[in-house]
Amino acid sequence: MMIVETDSDPALWFHMPIRGSRSEFAQWLDLQLDASGLLHRRKLTWRERRRMKKFLVGSAAMLRDRVEADQAFLFGPIPPQAAPLVFFTKQFGCDEEHSPLHLSMLAEPDPTVALASERVETVPFVSPYFGEGLRCLRSWTALDGGLMLSVTYAWNDPRHDIDLVLKGHYDDPALLDASFDAIDDFARSLRLRAAEGQPDSVGQ
Repeated sequence: MMIVETDSDPALWFHMPIRGSRSEFAQWLDLQLDASGLLHRRKLTWRERRRMKKFLVGSAAMLRDRVEADQAFLFGPIPPQAAPLVFFTKQFGCDEEHSPLHLSMLAEPDPTVALASERVETVPFVSPYFGEGLRCLRSWTALDGGLMLSVTYAWNDPRHDIDLVLKGHYDDPALLDASFDAIDDFARSLRLRAAEGQPDSVGQ
């Protein structure tokens, strides 16, 4: 697996560990809560800390066990009264030709399981590292009647023969919409690096 790196502001985007020991995650969680307080220039209330801890513990378990994500990132400027905004990446080995159809299969939901209330908007999205990819914004009505949104970015990296997907979802359309410029900037900042001891595929 290649390592996803970012040039984004480390005071706004935090790497979120989804593997490792429980004690390591607990240590990261305490640091994350302190960082959130510094970012918002106030000490978080015990209710905010408890809510954020519960959400992040559940998110990490879901990403690790159900989604099988490779890496995860947390967007810091979301108000502490709201659920944090979590994005994850997945990589896929690719030996198919780079094509719009291939990318759309990565970015867009499976039409055979689409919900009746679902709306999908897909547009080209250019990365300085991967070239032209796709951004897919999906909205649907949850079982409780609330509006859910997800955004997925997908690129093919011919340099490493890898497809890369970045995805996050949220249940507050106003907060997600207000953060969209920062999310797009984060997506453009992503690049791939070979893990330590792993040869780069170029020229192999």
